[in-house]
Amino acid sequence: MGIKEFFYDNVRYQIDNTKTVGNGGDIDETTFTIFVDKGVPEKFLEGIAVHEIEERKLLKKGHSYVFSHNEAQKKEAEFYEKIYGKDSGVKVLGEEEKVILTITHRRSVSKKSKIISQELENVPPPARPIIDIDNILQVIFDNKRYIIDNTERLIGTLVDIYEKGDGGTIYIDRDVPERFYEGLMLSELVTRKSLKKGLSWREANAEGNKAEEEYLVSEYGAQEGKELIADEMNFQAWKFATEKKEFNLPDGTGHKVIYEKDEILPK
Repeated sequence: MGIKEFFYDNVRYQIDNTKTVGNGGDIDETTFTIFVDKGVPEKFLEGIAVHEIEERKLLKKGHSYVFSHNEAQKKEAEFYEKIYGKDSGVKVLGEEEKVILTITHRRSVSKKSKIISQELENVPPPARPIIDIDNILQVIFDNKRYIIDNTERLIGTLVDIYEKGDGGTIYIDRDVPERFYEGLMLSELVTRKSLKKGLSWREANAEGNKAEEEYLVSEYGAQEGKELIADEMNFQAWKFATEKKEFNLPDGTGHKVIYEKDEILPK
């Protein structure tokens, strides 16, 4: 293991599994590099590479993370079938997901990739807020209008976006307290914008986290902004820890490798 070449759809990529990767797998389209956490066995490296490539294609088209992730899982299962046999694709995918959930939380999942070590008083506020919430049902960002839907339970993320035309829908997990909405939405909008430029999840998340910190400080002041971010991180950690425990529930109601029909969004 280390760095290996991987050809997919007539494109040459490099798989790099020499480092810790916060969400298990990542892709930098500017260098055609797929990053896989160093704790992942070699058996799963190419499958994760397929997943990251296919997932990014759909995200860049504006699909939600949950939908893109699910469709990428299907492509990954098909890839494993070619290697391990027709009836083994989903089984191998399940083995991989247990590994990923053991070594890390998916993406997102931890959105916050580091502990805030710098006092927010030292973070300069933006010239003006870059997100405008005119009521709790919709958000305006970059002159696009998004409807908020907080009726669904999301898997692997607290907030998700479906882009269509001059706006779309922002999905927020139904358990998320309302006071976290602004920060989560802004972070995800900026992250998604950065992903479209070809950046890795790590780089895009850093941009989203920075925008969220600056916005909350600008809107609520350093002290309250700092408390909101800390509370959001604690809630997020609890939510993903709960999700991890549910993966192996005996009644089969826990995390699914591939979600059932009728995901959050249609194609």
